Amino acid sequence: MKSVRIYLIGLIILAVAVSVFAVLWLTTYTNYTSLEINYATLQSQYQTLQSQYNTLESNYTNLETNYSSLQSQYQTLQSQYSDLQSNYTTLQNRYEVLQPQYISLQDQYRQLQSQYSNLNNTYWNILTFLGHWSGSDTLPTGYFAHLWVVVPNGFSGTIYITISASSPVEVYVLDLYNLIQAVEGYSYTYYLYDQGTYIRNQVSVGPGLYIIAVVNPSSTTISFSYSITTTYTQTS
Repeated sequence: MKSVRIYLIGLIILAVAVSVFAVLWLTTYTNYTSLEINYATLQSQYQTLQSQYNTLESNYTNLETNYSSLQSQYQTLQSQYSDLQSNYTTLQNRYEVLQPQYISLQDQYRQLQSQYSNLNNTYWNILTFLGHWSGSDTLPTGYFAHLWVVVPNGFSGTIYITISASSPVEVYVLDLYNLIQAVEGYSYTYYLYDQGTYIRNQVSVGPGLYIIAVVNPSSTTISFSYSITTTYTQTS
């Protein structure tokens, strides 16, 4: 009996040991599986973090390179800005020196422009005087009346002649040389010839002195009126 009891006690102890071992194994296996899952999760997170780290490291390297490039560009621009600032200061100093001279020249230009305008008006008034005649007169038989027109150098002129007479008259436009030739009885040339009691004619001439001669070929004294107008065109 004693041996049986011992045997039963051994069986009980063995069963308890097996149960404890089974519980321990099951617990250990469960913990291992959980740890394996956690390890896989952590490994995935690590790989993700590693990839993100590599990306950040690459971005940092690119940013560092860009920073160096921008820093170099900034230094270049800073140097250019300093040069421009120096040039601006130089130009500003020159401007301050030249501005009073410019104002003075502008005043002188206005004065010269005013003088030129006055001279130009005077000049054209003189031209008008030299080329415009009007009035009336009498002319004995065999005599001639004369009017003169001046065309200055650098101009051409168109002489407009209007004459109304009580009897037919002859009108000549000559230069001074040919007028002298005609008066002395030599051959001469003329720029315009017309005749009648009413004459309205014109002739274009170059620079020079021109005489408009009105001749009375009739046997009685005549009366006549005249209007001479000259327009000038600048040629040089």
